[in-house]
Amino acid sequence: MPAHTVDHLKVNGGRFYYRRRVPIRHQKTLGIKNWNRPCGKVSYQQAVVLVTEWAAKHDAMIEALDNPETAIQVRQETEADMMAPLVAGMVKAQRAGSLPPSFDPLDAARAGYEAASTNPKFDDQDRLVRFRAILEASFGSHVAPPNDPDERDEFDLVKRKLERRITELGGNPNTITAMSEAYFKNNQIKPEVRNKYRRVIKRLIAQVGDIPLDHLNEDRLREFRDAQRDTNKASAIQSLFTPIRGMFKYAVGEGKISYNPMPSVVLKPEKRSTQMIKTKPFSPSEVRRIFAAMDEVWGSPLRGMADERRVAIHMVCRVLAFTALRPKEVLHLRPENVSDKSLVVIGSKTDGSDRSIPLHPEISDFPAFFHAGGFNTFLSQKKDRAQTVRANFIKLIRVKMDPPIIHEKKVLYSWRTTFSNAMRRAGADNDMRRSILGHKIAGSLAHYDDGPEFFKKRKWIKLSDPRIDYPDPGEDDDLD
Repeated sequence: MPAHTVDHLKVNGGRFYYRRRVPIRHQKTLGIKNWNRPCGKVSYQQAVVLVTEWAAKHDAMIEALDNPETAIQVRQETEADMMAPLVAGMVKAQRAGSLPPSFDPLDAARAGYEAASTNPKFDDQDRLVRFRAILEASFGSHVAPPNDPDERDEFDLVKRKLERRITELGGNPNTITAMSEAYFKNNQIKPEVRNKYRRVIKRLIAQVGDIPLDHLNEDRLREFRDAQRDTNKASAIQSLFTPIRGMFKYAVGEGKISYNPMPSVVLKPEKRSTQMIKTKPFSPSEVRRIFAAMDEVWGSPLRGMADERRVAIHMVCRVLAFTALRPKEVLHLRPENVSDKSLVVIGSKTDGSDRSIPLHPEISDFPAFFHAGGFNTFLSQKKDRAQTVRANFIKLIRVKMDPPIIHEKKVLYSWRTTFSNAMRRAGADNDMRRSILGHKIAGSLAHYDDGPEFFKKRKWIKLSDPRIDYPDPGEDDDLD
């Protein structure tokens, strides 16, 4: 029998065997040095077929393992299989109480971590498998955390260190960063809101690390909550946790994690009424004073401010005063949505905010200014284009004006409430004001109603002026 003519086919005692040496570069990956497999009671021809098939499979395996990513994955599985019996035995012994009374899981974890970290013969995959084994053996559900506060701090510290190293070495796909980005994409969070949420996530990661989301438990979330300034209002804390809530809700819904810890984290309740929270409108007399101050301060060159920026800020405030638009809506208008007749808002705060606003006669110069590049000065601001306008407006009404407007609820956003009040005083009904403000109509009727006609909106826009003191009913005999 010419067994020697077929690679890897060997004969021993009249039996056929498949014997092949694992390439040295893959021996640690697979955990073996040789493939040795009997062919069984078969004829020579049958043995040749079997050995040829097995050799082809191993050729394909060797080729696949030459890909570093595949080799890393197989290596992890190999090491995990080797460590599994040891970990299972340790967990079983701890649950059965058969270990010596002096045994301390935390001490064992510290010693194991140090040994795995400093062993010069270990590479990253060796350390990763051992860190995972230590985490399961010393911090699994069978281990009760210490009651002593100092010992509990040490317990949490070592556990976090292990989790961080496991994430660094193993590349857990469900980290806080990965899950937050998936949540933003799935929920189609708008770019500016997404940037704001990312800043929150970065603050969270700075405190707890970019750990797997299922390791972000109630205790860590409470620590993040308690690390915020005591002066933060309840609404600020609630806003801070908005993207964190959304991330957990998304991860649970997608099956990435099985438990949402957020309901167990108590946030500071908001005790202020809606009237106390919302911005306050400017009175007609205050509006007149503000317009006079804007003309005086921003109507001529200012030291430390480019003329383009000064004129643009002035224009933004004028547009806000006569449209009830949100500051971001003005600053993100597109050229195709600005005409001599109207301003079209697309992609604003909510779907219901998309709307067409007739151009008020008092800002008839805005389209020409806009199309001439009047707002180009804001393009360099990547985070919040309204911040510059907001800061300069506050400086105007708090510092430049005499006497100043010091009410903390009277801010740039107050123009929105101010113009809404002007429309109400002029006689516009709720539906008209809602359509101009960009608020949704409640109920099923909203699906079948496009809102008031454009010519009706134009009528009430023209009749509304935040500078005018409209007489109250009964003060003017001509009101019939």
